[in-house]
Amino acid sequence: MKVLALDFGGSSVKYGIVDDNAKIEESGKVPAPLSSVEAFTDTVKELYGKYRGKVSGIGISLPGNIDPESGVLIGSGVYQKLYGLSVTDLVKEACEVPVTIENDGKCGALSEAWKGALKDCKDGVVIILGSGIAGGLIKDRKIHSGKNFNAGELSYMVTSPGDYSLLSSSCMAVGMLGVTYKLCKMKNLDLSFQDSSETQIYLDSLFASRFPAPNGEPKKIKADGKQFFDWVNEGDSDALQVYKEFMTAFGSFVFNVQICYAPERIVIGGGLSREERIIPDLIAETDKYCEGYGIGDMMRPEIVRSAYLGESNLYGATYNFIIRNS
Repeated sequence: MKVLALDFGGSSVKYGIVDDNAKIEESGKVPAPLSSVEAFTDTVKELYGKYRGKVSGIGISLPGNIDPESGVLIGSGVYQKLYGLSVTDLVKEACEVPVTIENDGKCGALSEAWKGALKDCKDGVVIILGSGIAGGLIKDRKIHSGKNFNAGELSYMVTSPGDYSLLSSSCMAVGMLGVTYKLCKMKNLDLSFQDSSETQIYLDSLFASRFPAPNGEPKKIKADGKQFFDWVNEGDSDALQVYKEFMTAFGSFVFNVQICYAPERIVIGGGLSREERIIPDLIAETDKYCEGYGIGDMMRPEIVRSAYLGESNLYGATYNFIIRNS
């Protein structure tokens, strides 16, 4: 079996022909069709047209709260023009082939359960580091969806009890959008010069009063995830302070996931997981809780890096298609 796997992101759509042995035969990327329903279906039709007759169907990974049975995008995520619509019905009508869909974080988890870092586990958690936080829970080698399909939506874990603002959420404390916003404020960097500048400026309208007033003109330096870790590795004092806060929040977040769910393994994915220091520093941080609470190895999480990184959602969308069509 071969599947056309589509990973819809905020800026682009990754696609690949993936077989049932998790081999990608061909792949590429096109711009994200955010403007309308028609733009979305036209993009899928064009991609499917290249492989018509060569694939058994289409597996879709999409951000947002999704009912995988009906294919309805309930809300959240950047594809707002599709809210309330059955995406699978739209694509089936356009392409006349079987179609499956799942949330992007859950696709990341499915990829690890299939042939990745959770392939030998019944239960596991996948946490994906990006602009925010995504992920999924694997229970008995299947996605655990929970009420309203929200299980594994890890963006709103509390990292600073008593702070009821968005800044205390894991999305802001651990996701790079929040981390780089804090770094920009500390270094007086021009928010309009950053990636996701509109969001950064919106955050500043909410939280500017929590930071010291800027001294002088903001500097036009881009503080993305790569630059942040470059500064950390160079010993920059501002970056090291933000990194310490990031790792403290991340460690408590992962430890709480372990205590609540007791998975056999926790997998860290997303582009940021490529940073060599992330996994050992995270293990050291969670070890502090194990030792401090006197629980030793009883609840110590096993933390590993994702097997797939950038291609995980293509594998997960394929595996979801195989499960639902076998």
